[in-house]
Amino acid sequence: MFTYKNGKKIMKIIYRYIIKIFIKNLLFTTAAITLVGIISDLLDHISLYIDNKTPFYLILIHLFSNMPWWLIRAFPIATLLALLFSLGDLSKNNEITAIKSTGINILRIVILFFITGFVIGTVDFAVKEFIVPKTSLYNKIIEKEAIEKENTNIKTKFSNLIVPVLNNTRVTMDYLNTEENVMRNITIEKYSDKFKIERLILAEIGIWENGSWILKNGVIRNFNADFWNETHFEQYNSNIHIKPEDMAIQNISYETMNMHALKKYINQLRALGQAACRERIILNMRFAAGFSYIVVMMIGIPFAIRFKNRLNKISSFTLAITIAFIYWGTQAITKSLGENLILSPFIAAWLPNLIFSAIGAYLIVKLKK
Repeated sequence: MFTYKNGKKIMKIIYRYIIKIFIKNLLFTTAAITLVGIISDLLDHISLYIDNKTPFYLILIHLFSNMPWWLIRAFPIATLLALLFSLGDLSKNNEITAIKSTGINILRIVILFFITGFVIGTVDFAVKEFIVPKTSLYNKIIEKEAIEKENTNIKTKFSNLIVPVLNNTRVTMDYLNTEENVMRNITIEKYSDKFKIERLILAEIGIWENGSWILKNGVIRNFNADFWNETHFEQYNSNIHIKPEDMAIQNISYETMNMHALKKYINQLRALGQAACRERIILNMRFAAGFSYIVVMMIGIPFAIRFKNRLNKISSFTLAITIAFIYWGTQAITKSLGENLILSPFIAAWLPNLIFSAIGAYLIVKLKK
């Protein structure tokens, strides 16, 4: 006799069976795509290894230290492939039909995959936050210090820097030492909203004291419509509160930064008067990437079930690649629009997910009918 209690047991058995098949396919597809990535990494660095006569063990360390990065790159398309393979096989074996014949709503299977997508997205976020930054940094250190034998100590001396500051102000210096907290031959230009110069400050030396730059041995020139006046000083508080290390922001690999470091970097750029649109888009994309796995499920499920008789392994792979390229293309377009200030960083990062979610929801509704 079919009871509610028996029904729950049956559903648990079905869920375990489906998830077991899915995980098996996911492990296979992830491993295969990651292996392709590592091989391409080897080919990209082959000349580096040969030129530096790199030992075999060091090549292995360098390649496999980048494996978490490749795993994260492989995860989205591997998830879609695993979904298509799993549901495709279930449909071909008429197991989906058998599940429907027991009176079980197909939407329960859909929800199961949504939950699975959420779990995978959480794992993706955690790996990007806690593992990839460390392994990517280690990979770069291995490449520079062990293979190329370069010194990767933190740079403390800089020359010929131009630093934009808030309130239409720009600071130029010939020399900056972030260890000694000093800069030399400084020019500070203050412009009006119409880009006309209002004030020019020239100084021989600047010293970081009590959270502000103190200028010494210089001159201040204030410009009006028809004339300008000049004042000499021995010491002057510039009221510029940018730390020495923030004055010399260098190009940073975002893969080596977790969320906290990326937010700090964005705040540094904005303190210098920069919009940091690209960095804010990347920050929002970190969050959007986790949700993209649910989108993968929404898109993949209808195709896998509806075209069960036409989706073999090759056509599933072709479909997955096609969907991935369309998604990445959409993502590239919205990111470009965000960087050009046409879209906000939030919309630029989340719009591809919203578009594909709408398409997926439509396909699932049609599937239910």
